Amino acid sequence: MNLGVTAVMLPELDFEEQIALCAALGLRYYQYRPRIIPAEHRDQPYSCWGNHKFDLTPERFLKEGQTLTKKLRQAGLEPWGALPSAGIDDPDDTLRLHLEGAAHAEARCVRVSPPTYPDKPFNYAELLERVIRRYNVIVQTMARPLGIKIIVETHCHSLVTSPGLAWAICRHFDPRELGVIFDIANFTREGEVRPNLAVSVLRDYIDCVHLGGGQHVVGKVDALGCNVVTVQSSAFENSDLHIPTWLNALHEAGVKAPIIIEDFAAHMTGPDRLRHDVDFLNKVLVKRV
Repeated sequence: MNLGVTAVMLPELDFEEQIALCAALGLRYYQYRPRIIPAEHRDQPYSCWGNHKFDLTPERFLKEGQTLTKKLRQAGLEPWGALPSAGIDDPDDTLRLHLEGAAHAEARCVRVSPPTYPDKPFNYAELLERVIRRYNVIVQTMARPLGIKIIVETHCHSLVTSPGLAWAICRHFDPRELGVIFDIANFTREGEVRPNLAVSVLRDYIDCVHLGGGQHVVGKVDALGCNVVTVQSSAFENSDLHIPTWLNALHEAGVKAPIIIEDFAAHMTGPDRLRHDVDFLNKVLVKRV
């Protein structure tokens, strides 16, 4: 399994610094983060979901993507998709901007998310039908002409939070045109099933794996004496989901998708987390072989 990283977890580094670190660690793949930094986060400390030293806006990605990918390849890396803050209900022009940027950068795929589900019971079949129709439009009229694949992420609070829910959408599409980011850290928060079942459900649709750790923590006890549990990002080895078991399930199913490191644990800086994670994964993968 080849390793890569998402730029989301490296807010402290500019592009050249990110490339140098990835090359030094022997990584193969890099996922772009073309997003607009909110005004309230600018001039604030760097953070995964806030201010980034490498300020890659969607417009800049479209303009400079080809040059950025050339720099990646000069360092022995390949782009594996772009992760904008894009959803299916965004205006067509907004989605085309993201897709054209990825096409110029030869980044091959773009994450476009389904909507979050309502807080109260709702008509799932009706919402699912609408979502499938919209993905059809995006794939056929926007992505396909550019040679770009759409990817959806198994993400908490979204309509694809579990493998089965992701399958309900992606089964209507050719896996070469719509695939899944198999996010193991998100399964810690919501949507977990046994690794062999999760992999078997989505096998051909798994485009890449996002790998992070998570732990359930009892934050407080409510008035009825019930535990109120939250989930925190954790080091891989401390994750409530046993990462070697998940990697073995992917391997046994013949899934060749790259492992993209996406570690948000707060105990280290992004670069130090990445160094630690690569060392951990190299040990796991060598032992498996």
